[in-house]
Amino acid sequence: WPGTNIHDDGYDWPKVWDLKSLKKLVEDRLKYQKSLFCNMSGIPAYVERVSLDWPKEKQDLRVVMVQSLLPLKNDFVDHGLMLDTPIYRARHRRHVAAVAELILHKSYSQNSIDDNKYKKSNIDLIIWPELAVNNEDMDILKCLADKTGAIIFTGLTFTRLPGVDGPNNIAKWVIPKKQASGRRFINRLQGKWNMMQDEIDKVKPWRPYQLLIELVHPAFPKEKGFMLTGTICYDATDIKMTADLKNKSNAYLVVALNKDVNTFDSMVDALYYHMYQHVVLVNTGEFGGSVAKAPYKESYDKLITHVHGSNQVSISSFEMNMFDFRTIGKAYKSFKKLKTKPAG
Repeated sequence: WPGTNIHDDGYDWPKVWDLKSLKKLVEDRLKYQKSLFCNMSGIPAYVERVSLDWPKEKQDLRVVMVQSLLPLKNDFVDHGLMLDTPIYRARHRRHVAAVAELILHKSYSQNSIDDNKYKKSNIDLIIWPELAVNNEDMDILKCLADKTGAIIFTGLTFTRLPGVDGPNNIAKWVIPKKQASGRRFINRLQGKWNMMQDEIDKVKPWRPYQLLIELVHPAFPKEKGFMLTGTICYDATDIKMTADLKNKSNAYLVVALNKDVNTFDSMVDALYYHMYQHVVLVNTGEFGGSVAKAPYKESYDKLITHVHGSNQVSISSFEMNMFDFRTIGKAYKSFKKLKTKPAG
């Protein structure tokens, strides 16, 4: 393939394809993968690099935290571990659809004062809790991603993966990408390794890799993009994993179904400073306590949003500056005062 071949994912491929360029490509890739390896956790990290339809002046990610109500803890007693009885499946799908519609209404209401933006989405990232959506209902979330253009990170109900000892607790990334032929979706899985007490002997660990979503900024196409990564509930308490991710990610997302809200609040208080980045925890509406924090100096800046109360559906939105805790893009920073970096 003659000529420079720069794909829309930002990768700069060789100008001339031959054995020498192929050898260099493979060696560079192996070197890059080695640098990403999570040494303390003992698993590789993989990057999904995406270029989205952003204007060059974009500074912030507009994030929506979704506290949906289902499944409730007692649902696993009444309908089984897989939550696959016909009665429950109908109720769960209806709930997911209703919450997705609520997200759209919130987006439209935010823009309702502007004639030019009404019924246009301003959402970049939507985060749902652990176990929030059945994989058979992902068509609803893909419609939501299509209408908003947002990336979605959600926990799936316990799932049996082909060729894997299961069932497993996994989360899914849905990344919409515009193409000349229309929008397509990149689907990627993130597994959970550390089981909660209720899962032991029922759910099998599966986390062969840690996924990083690299968002390439159009003003800095050759620079390392803004890195999103996520874990599922109890995995966030693994200090080895968060230490591995400290210098790899720029925003750490935790999807949870956890009644110990106070402990997880304390965990986020430690992580956002030690990892020195945005940390977002989205819990189920049954228990509440979803929170987003970042290591800004002033208390009114560091606590970005916190949802209190239980047994309620809640849709919270906030903006996450993509440059405040990075060395590039000085003109794109919010210029809020930052806390001094932690040692190391």
